[in-house]
Formats: sequence, structure tokens, C-alpha cells
Amino acid sequence: MRKKERAIEDKAQVEELLLRCEAIQLGLWDGEQPYVVAVNFGYRDGAVYFHTATEGRKIECIEKNGMVSFVAIAEHKIICADKACGFTTHFKSVSGFGTAKLLTDPAEKAKGLDAIMAHYDGPVGEYDEKVLGRTAVVRIAVESMVGKINPTPGKDS
Repeated sequence: MRKKERAIEDKAQVEELLLRCEAIQLGLWDGEQPYVVAVNFGYRDGAVYFHTATEGRKIECIEKNGMVSFVAIAEHKIICADKACGFTTHFKSVSGFGTAKLLTDPAEKAKGLDAIMAHYDGPVGEYDEKVLGRTAVVRIAVESMVGKINPTPGKDS
């Protein structure tokens, strides 16, 4: 990160910030083109979970190489100015990367769905076998994650 004063590197603070986010923008690579898509998610034990259809571009990218990056924005406000190029944005965000794996074990899929449902204060627990069978659940083992804030803490907002 070029502006080190904007970095949040404390793991607990970064995780707390991520848990405040409503969605993540997921960056994938199919070997020829980048692909970015917003997904609902859950975070638990150093991993990001999301669900998707069992077929489609996300699954194809994950099966080809599994490399992913993501960004999640917790706060965002445009600060207007009277002159051109004087605008700025105040924000708090989290970005990271890791390796995605399609879960096949029903118990692991349920654990991932529990993380997602808990993130949105939804019910967790038993899942119908038919639902588990037609739902792809992906676990991203987070290798690196950093928070970023602007304005820098301690400076005027």
C-alpha cells in the first residue's frame, strides 16, 4: 500500500471491519480474462465463504486456478469540492487474497452456509439435502488481508 498511514494491519481490527461489510467484490481469473462479481459472504476462522450455482463462470474460474482477490467496503462517502479534481472519498475497506476451493463434503458445506447465514443474522442449522446438493459452497482460505481508511485517523474529516 502506497500510503502506509491509511493501512489497518491489526488482524482483529481488519476482521471486525470485514464483518461490518454487507458484500464482497470477488476478483477471479479464468486464464484469459479477469472476472469481478459481487457476492454475499460469511467470514469464520480465517476463511471467507460464499455460495453460488453449481455451474457458471465463478465455478469455472475456481476450478481452473482458485486464485482470488476481494474487496469489501464498510463505509463510503464522497466529499465534494468547488474546483475540479478537488473531490475525495472517505472510506473504510478491506482487501485481500487467497485460494478458493469448492466444498464437496455436506458437513463442510453446511459449516460454510452457517457462516454466511450468521453474517446476515439469519437462521443456521440443518439444511435440506436437496438444497445442499444443488448449492455450491466455496471456501476462500485467506492468505493476506488488510484494512484501509481515509481519512487517516487523527486527521480532520
